[in-house]
Amino acid sequence: MQCLLVEEPEESWAADVQRLLVHKRDHVHWHIARSIAGPLDALETRFYLGVVDGEAVGNIMTVEHGGIGILGHVFTTPEQRRKGIASCITAALMEDFRARGGRALTLGTGFETPPYWIYHRFGFRSVGTGSGRMWYWARPERTEELWRAALSGVAPLRWEHWPLLNLLCVQPHGDHLRHAARRIWGQRNFEGEFVAYKRDQEAGKRNVEVRMLENEAGLVVGWASIEDDPIWREAAALLDLFVHPAAAHAAAELFAALTLPARPVFAYAERGSPKVDLLHAHGFTPQSSWPDWVMSMGQKRDVQCWLRR
Repeated sequence: MQCLLVEEPEESWAADVQRLLVHKRDHVHWHIARSIAGPLDALETRFYLGVVDGEAVGNIMTVEHGGIGILGHVFTTPEQRRKGIASCITAALMEDFRARGGRALTLGTGFETPPYWIYHRFGFRSVGTGSGRMWYWARPERTEELWRAALSGVAPLRWEHWPLLNLLCVQPHGDHLRHAARRIWGQRNFEGEFVAYKRDQEAGKRNVEVRMLENEAGLVVGWASIEDDPIWREAAALLDLFVHPAAAHAAAELFAALTLPARPVFAYAERGSPKVDLLHAHGFTPQSSWPDWVMSMGQKRDVQCWLRR
């Protein structure tokens, strides 16, 4: 078997990639087609293919920016399984990632399944006890230093934020309730959902406005958005804001980068969240509360629903 690296927008292996991933959801094929057609902002999309007798029989994709990436779309054709193909492709991928100065990769799989132990062998570890969400750090001793780097500003959502935002979502620090509109609570991957999120934004669906808080280490340390409320649709908007504790002092700057619409705006916040003071300061009032609703920072916290008319 040969291991080949296909970088977008290389079309020679496009049909093979699409054939191997035909079982994936529509938004996955939307991203693949977009990546083949041309660059997606500064996002780097790579397909690592296992090829036997000229036919692609296995695939692993990475999306990366600034040495931060997501590993996904792992697939081997049924007739070629249990031959070590995924392990061989992973070995080639990790060698290439380290040679390019890669810093961190995230992925999602079943906890303690055979794929879990393949990734474990290559240095991936669970992001939490009993979790199939995994990450690899080239220099794990520097992770906290990277999160604490000086802030560089607020930016609109771009394709290269995909792996950076996923890293923010899976790391353990900060609010448990991270993004109500997209159902991100606790340490969760925002891998496949990001593509649907980006497609909604580009198509003008759900009136999505998104801002990213970046730091000088190249990480996303905050995420804020306003979009149509999933329940009330165009009749109301839903505000979400999540920041890493190292960037909590810049939550107001991130909030200020959004444009609050004239229609009613809902927001949810757990007690003690940096969001609470911001909501008070911008005309939101608490409507209802769910006591001991989420576990955050080792203790149960109330969740409040807020409204700005």
